[in-house]
Amino acid sequence: MLLAVLCICFFTSASSHLAGDIGRDLADFLHKTKATTTIRDILSGKTNFLSHESFSLKCSGCEAAARGIKTLVDLNLLSDDRIVQTIAATCSLFNIQDKRVCSQITEEFRDEFLTVAHRLNFNPKWLCFMIIGPSCGQPPRNFTSWNIKIPGNKPKPTPLVRPKDGLPTLKVVQLSDVHIDLQYKPGSKKECDEPVCCRVGKEVGDKSAGFWGSLNAQCDLPLWTFENALQFIRDKIKPDLIFWTGDIPAHDDWNQTRADQLQHIQITADLLSQYFPDTTVYPSLGNHESAPVDSFPPPGITTEQLSNSWLNQFVQKVWSRWLPPDSLPTIGYAGYYSVKYSEQLRIISLNTQYCDRLNFWLYLNNTDPGNMLEWLVEELSSAEETGVNVIILGHIPTGRVDCLEAFSWNYYKIIDRFEGTIVGQYMAHTHQDHFSMMYSEELDNHPTGFQFIAPSLTTYTNLRPAIRVYTLDGEHQDSTYRPLNAETWLLDLDRANEKNETVWELEYDTVSAYNLTWLTPDTMQELYERFREDRNFFERTFWKFKNHVQQPASSCDDECYKNNLCEIITGRTGDPDICKDISLVKQREFFLKNKMC
Repeated sequence: MLLAVLCICFFTSASSHLAGDIGRDLADFLHKTKATTTIRDILSGKTNFLSHESFSLKCSGCEAAARGIKTLVDLNLLSDDRIVQTIAATCSLFNIQDKRVCSQITEEFRDEFLTVAHRLNFNPKWLCFMIIGPSCGQPPRNFTSWNIKIPGNKPKPTPLVRPKDGLPTLKVVQLSDVHIDLQYKPGSKKECDEPVCCRVGKEVGDKSAGFWGSLNAQCDLPLWTFENALQFIRDKIKPDLIFWTGDIPAHDDWNQTRADQLQHIQITADLLSQYFPDTTVYPSLGNHESAPVDSFPPPGITTEQLSNSWLNQFVQKVWSRWLPPDSLPTIGYAGYYSVKYSEQLRIISLNTQYCDRLNFWLYLNNTDPGNMLEWLVEELSSAEETGVNVIILGHIPTGRVDCLEAFSWNYYKIIDRFEGTIVGQYMAHTHQDHFSMMYSEELDNHPTGFQFIAPSLTTYTNLRPAIRVYTLDGEHQDSTYRPLNAETWLLDLDRANEKNETVWELEYDTVSAYNLTWLTPDTMQELYERFREDRNFFERTFWKFKNHVQQPASSCDDECYKNNLCEIITGRTGDPDICKDISLVKQREFFLKNKMC
């Protein structure tokens, strides 16, 4: 939402000071777009700013408006206060959100955006790249040209052998994107004039919020539904360990403070401890844990008003109930850690917000923020030398459009180099149920790994609350800790609201639904190839499961089918060749539409 508001600000500020080349640039832009759309359509959101056929013209308009703002700032004619006021007023004027949301979201991002914009000297090409994305403007210097040093002498991959039946296993639950709304109110309006509904202060309407949650609405999860999920997991699943992969607060991004975020983290951590006093939880930060959302300045930003130490140091303390002391320093430093689970397994949790495209701090310097990838290589090298397996946890999948290219490509190379050591990658963020493949850069292009992308517990938007459960190869002499199976459990929300009966149903398990023996890069590649060969099989399984809806999934047309195939094999952002043998239409718009912010 903020990106749209900032773009509108550019238009409004510059068009009120049309002069010289700046005025001619913007006037030319408006003249050219008039034939296909009106400026009000663009600004009101009726026309998709990123996918419309005149996107290149809008990019030109952004740059023209940005030049106008830069000129006004350079001449001291546009103060910081005036910039913020202009953004809020323009947001309200064009009904992007109501006046309260517009005012609060601009104040929420004020310090971050102005600090970054000033340090970029309001460079128009850099600002438009930051606000619109890689199809517009130019990245700041050194933005995409860094590389992590990765050791050579990669061991030759050895064929994987499935463990024999009857050996010990581990039951693992992954909780993702819970987005608990502490202001959720049953009976309130499901449809409202704000980005999140079903909340206190919204009078009852024709369509009211259900007690256990709401479908067909932009509503997050009640706290008591989260607690009911924990009860089900404790009594039915009985996990050996829990992966908690981020995004705890609701989507009311305009109305959040640091204290709000810490309250959400504390409440959910305490509930996990209450229901699982003897089970270790391995957490990861999500992009919604910070205030403002997506704001994860690297450790080099030390000013108290801007630094993220308030969050890192808080989770360091909260997570210490589960994690050993030697893992805590890197959490307090930059939100990532490594833990020895057993003599044969290490669990590494990454702060993937250091690749978040909406983390504006990365536009100042995105070269390995917090030295996290360099540290990851060291951890993996040590594990390789001692024959230890590694599981990686994170929030943002590294092949998504949300993840910046330089980070994504470096991470991809790390997975390639250490494919014999890394036995699982567990991500979240999209709210959907899917997976993403990764391949060797060697001539054989064999699969080196894949990421599970777990479904969300929140209903936002129109999703049944979901719990992901894995069965891993457990503790024995030759343990691989690779997944033997994966299950998705869904809450029947209609039944819960109508009869006050909370029934969690097994939607599917991967081995049965896909007829797999276990889940490895090779077997998941075979599954992808079956999707390509048999579209009906794809639609009966993957497409049905991906969106975990209450009603049957909508049909997947040709464009949808091809884009989903491309998405599965896109393990790194901005790869120009990975989908070259899939005839794609509007691929970029598909990825933008299916990203979560």
